[in-house]
Amino acid sequence: MAKPKTPAQPKGQPAKPKVAATPAKSAAKARKPEIEPPDLKAALPYFLVRIAVFVVLTMVLIAVGVNVIWSLLFGMAAAAVVTYPIARIQKRVSRRQGDTPAAAKPDKAAKPAKPAKPGK
Repeated sequence: MAKPKTPAQPKGQPAKPKVAATPAKSAAKARKPEIEPPDLKAALPYFLVRIAVFVVLTMVLIAVGVNVIWSLLFGMAAAAVVTYPIARIQKRVSRRQGDTPAAAKPDKAAKPAKPAKPGK
């Protein structure tokens, strides 16, 4: 006797639906555009000011006679509070410079277009 062909599924299990592969076009649309990193060179002066405030506060605390470890901790906390407005300016400048790198820095590989000669 010939056996009828049956799928190799256990009894009581529903058949699994086949999943179609997603096309490459929809995957490309689903990706987010790459975010350009902020320009850290523009934020460097603000960063240096914040470090200078930290160093000055720490040295004053050490000169007064506070323990070095406590001076470092208090210096970091006080510098963070005092330079908070500078930190906001630093972030804003770095974002603004990072948004327009093409306008600020022309591409070296691109050559300017030659003007058309009249009469030809």
